[in-house]
Amino acid sequence: MSEVINEKKQWRHILQEAITFSWLAWSALFAFIAVELSDGNKLIAGGLILAAAVLAMNGLARTDFWLTAHGPVWWREHKYLRVFHHITNEGELAGIFIGVIALVLLYASGQAEHIHFPYREAFTLLGIMSTANLAVRHMIPVMGLLEKIGGSRLVIIGGSLLASLTGEPAASVFLAEYLKKRVSGENKSKLATGLAATIGSGGGLMPFAAPPILIVWGVLSSKFGWGIPQLIGFAGIGCVAHVIFSTLRFYKLIEKENHPPQKFESKGIFYLSLLAIIVLWHIFYPGMLLWIVDAIIGVISWITAYKKYKNCGEEDREEAFTAKWQPVILAILLVALEIIGHVADPLIEFIAHQIPTAWPPLVIAIALFFMTAWVSHVADNALASRVFIMIPVALIPVLGPEVAAMVAASVVMGALFGGFIMIPANLPNFYLARAFKVSPGAWIRVSWKLYITVLAYIGWIVVKFFIV
Repeated sequence: MSEVINEKKQWRHILQEAITFSWLAWSALFAFIAVELSDGNKLIAGGLILAAAVLAMNGLARTDFWLTAHGPVWWREHKYLRVFHHITNEGELAGIFIGVIALVLLYASGQAEHIHFPYREAFTLLGIMSTANLAVRHMIPVMGLLEKIGGSRLVIIGGSLLASLTGEPAASVFLAEYLKKRVSGENKSKLATGLAATIGSGGGLMPFAAPPILIVWGVLSSKFGWGIPQLIGFAGIGCVAHVIFSTLRFYKLIEKENHPPQKFESKGIFYLSLLAIIVLWHIFYPGMLLWIVDAIIGVISWITAYKKYKNCGEEDREEAFTAKWQPVILAILLVALEIIGHVADPLIEFIAHQIPTAWPPLVIAIALFFMTAWVSHVADNALASRVFIMIPVALIPVLGPEVAAMVAASVVMGALFGGFIMIPANLPNFYLARAFKVSPGAWIRVSWKLYITVLAYIGWIVVKFFIV
């Protein structure tokens, strides 16, 4: 009885948060519009646009949680309104809306020519995610092979690190599909949050797999001279350490598999080979032709999903929407977050100049790691990465390029780490929450217990500073 009462309180609290965040988001957005139209203070405008984005993305995500689980049911059967019941990625759509408003105002004020539109990054994300959508269901035999070699630990570690090739959302799908029937009811939330932590870090080995890296890759390349070796050397090793440390905290929850592993099929081999080709192409020969191919694969993925779910039942509508639209939504969101970050840059540069340069660089790096992680807890971690990356850029003349690059790596690692605490913080969390049937309240209660795994990142930052 007490559990039922507590659950009702949790959902009531989620509704209160949804209403509060949504109204505050509208207030911040209208205030931002007023400041921009009156050519007001750019620092205030930057703070307001960040507040609007964070509040809107969280408010709409919480609204969806409540409406889906405890809201009125009549709208789900309404001739027109029922379409909203099948939409996923609400937080991302809210971020896109804020970005569009900001872009319109920038064009109206003649400031749009200074915006860097990340077209290449958007097409890269579209291509990788669309290819992964085609291949994701064929990753199950790969998981079976990993388990045969190294047990459930290797499934989690290997599957999470494969997120660097498939993208994090795809990794959440094939890991959840492989493991969700092998955990008891009370441990589902622990496994879901554990996978959120390992997948969130597992995408940190390649620049195109994790949005927190992809959105700042242009900055990392141009300002710090990073390529893939530098990404792995500065941040990737910390990501691997965190994946391993986190796995050791929860792998024993997985029950032993009693059925023989699935065998590879010819269709699966084709799609996995296509994924490997696209990934290698992005690594070694990125360019205009590849981005055209990315767009074509995006169209093919959409058509394939449309045919697959054309006559699907009510219970598969959300999955159908995700399969068709998630790559497109994420690609557009990447551009929207860049626009939001552009508006916020004056504020971030101001904050950067307030950091005491007399502090030891290691202290600055750890402080920025936690600042980025904490913002990632409540906002999209790609937005947190885009915002805070400008601080190490501003510190290059003070710290020098090598040390500033380590500070930049701390920002990236903070964003990757911070995305598992709350469901809206990172895109894979939404699928994991649905697959394991974990409520937002249950998610937060369990996820904080994994916070000790931050020691893997902090340890690597300290070691790397001594190496640098």
